[in-house]
Amino acid sequence: MVLSGATPNSFTLSFVIKACGNLVAVDEGRQIHGLMLKCGVDRDVFSSNGLIHMYATCGDIDPARKLFDTSWERDMVSWNSMLSGYVNCGLLEQAKCLFNEMPEKGVVSWNAMINGYCKCGEIEAARELFNRMPSRNVESWNTLITGYAKGGLLESSREIFDEMPERNVVSWSAMITAYAQWDRPNKALALFDEMEKALVKPNWATIVSALSACAHIGALDKGKQIHLYVDKSKMKIDSIIRTALIDMYAKCGSIENAISVFEALETKDVFSWTAMIGGLALNGHGKKALELFGEMEGAGVRPNEVTFVGVLCACSRGGLVELAKQYFDSMRIVHNIDPKVEHYSCMVDTLGRAGLLEEAVSFAESIPGKPNSTLWGALLGACWIHKDAKVGEYVGDRLIELEPGDGGVYILLSNIYATVGRWDDARQVRMLMESKSLNKSPGHSTIEIDGTIHEFYVGDKSHPRVAEIYLKLDEIALRLKLLGYTPVTSPVLFDIEDEEKETAVSHHSEKLAIAFGLICTESFLPLRIVKNLRDGKTANSKQNDFRNADCLPGWQGVNLKLHMLHLIFTYILPVVFCSVADDQLSPNVALFGAQILHRDEEDALKSKQVQQIFEERTEPKVSNSHSKTCNAGNLGHLESYCLPN
Repeated sequence: MVLSGATPNSFTLSFVIKACGNLVAVDEGRQIHGLMLKCGVDRDVFSSNGLIHMYATCGDIDPARKLFDTSWERDMVSWNSMLSGYVNCGLLEQAKCLFNEMPEKGVVSWNAMINGYCKCGEIEAARELFNRMPSRNVESWNTLITGYAKGGLLESSREIFDEMPERNVVSWSAMITAYAQWDRPNKALALFDEMEKALVKPNWATIVSALSACAHIGALDKGKQIHLYVDKSKMKIDSIIRTALIDMYAKCGSIENAISVFEALETKDVFSWTAMIGGLALNGHGKKALELFGEMEGAGVRPNEVTFVGVLCACSRGGLVELAKQYFDSMRIVHNIDPKVEHYSCMVDTLGRAGLLEEAVSFAESIPGKPNSTLWGALLGACWIHKDAKVGEYVGDRLIELEPGDGGVYILLSNIYATVGRWDDARQVRMLMESKSLNKSPGHSTIEIDGTIHEFYVGDKSHPRVAEIYLKLDEIALRLKLLGYTPVTSPVLFDIEDEEKETAVSHHSEKLAIAFGLICTESFLPLRIVKNLRDGKTANSKQNDFRNADCLPGWQGVNLKLHMLHLIFTYILPVVFCSVADDQLSPNVALFGAQILHRDEEDALKSKQVQQIFEERTEPKVSNSHSKTCNAGNLGHLESYCLPN
């Protein structure tokens, strides 16, 4: 327009200024402001309000205030623009002063001030202002819902939601997002179902939050339903939803579906690449994850910090210590990314898994700043795995300094002592824990049956079908004994009789979930169990127990039946807990697990499934530094083997 020689008027320039504000393009906005001054079209209230809004939105509050103070005329929009600017910049005191000076306040003014209190964490002041409002609109309620949710006050947030005279899609989305972000995935999905029944069409934010909740608890069937809804409703699917779908499928163990969504993307941004790399790493496909990272670099997509978390995770799970060091160094040297504590944690985890515990401690203490509890927790878990009480004591002390109220730390330290037979030290730690009235967050497992999530705790008897579940457990135990299997009681690290230990391991939450799954599902269907904690490793890590893997250990010269029983009893049931969260299974193994429990064992062992597993999944044993040994009870004569990536 300018190049053609036409002179813009105030109406035209106001729209350009608004565009600068929406794009947070303050430099271009200043140029347009200069043009307005030159053309003499900056003095009407419409142009002045546009400039105030642009500067305030871009965070350049001083020019906005100068324009506000020197305006020839002010209206309600002028006051609200300046008020919103203070709120967006976190200048609560200035916002309060301006709010009190306003000659007239509309509902937009009240909403802006409530939002200001919420953003600064003064939720009670926000509620008081909300109660004083002469009139409210749906945005007033939504703002308060979000404010309570931001502080984790979900009960109060839900009370406001339930009291709303009318709700829009933002109301539903705000509450669902709150549940998803604050570890209430079941409530998030239940509310999502209510939203559907209320015939409210979800927006992209609702879909992303619902998919996040599905990923959190492994609700694959529900996630597929949401995916189908998105496709059928002709909703515009952007990279955000696609990335959420990749993340959901990967965390639910359906890596094939995740790859399918990824490959269907017309354009792949750094977030979709990162989600796919992280998903492959999480599911045991370390080699494929690193190959994909190479493809990402070849496509000219610059990795970000989260990408390298996935890359280092792939190295950690694959035992690729030297390669992990190379990638870690390349972050700063090649990509100009300063490693964060998450990257240091991955490196410590890599060293810890490989048994390089002292090197891991040195690496942890070299971190700029103070290592956090997540890092030390991963290292303490490695000490338990490798039975290193000396390093475990040191790491445990560091962890207790950071998390004195975490009972899980004391339990893991006690277990380390018990593992090496230091029963007196184990008892002292337990007594110290009891004297401080500390508790460990209980582990629980979930299984999805016909779209419904069923949750089990250790020794749980609250399920409506509890009698059937325990009968199925007894049946499994009997069949195992008839096949010559002796339960491994090493996970029960107390100085008690072996018979008591067998009882202690018999009612783990995973077993209850598996027993229920066997009752409710048809033969040959894999069972997907999700556990909220990783046994003996980093606490509070949420993983799927049964996910796909791209390799299984190779076996040579081992009796077929003993080998398969070892796989089933160690992983599928599981009688021995070797953190299946890390050592994932292929669908064939999971299918065989259901088959051997639903059918005659001999027929199962002769089936094509067994042959297929051996034909598809043979792999030579790697170096000892990258292998793990799994205790298999009376199958202990089997030599150690390498677990999947």
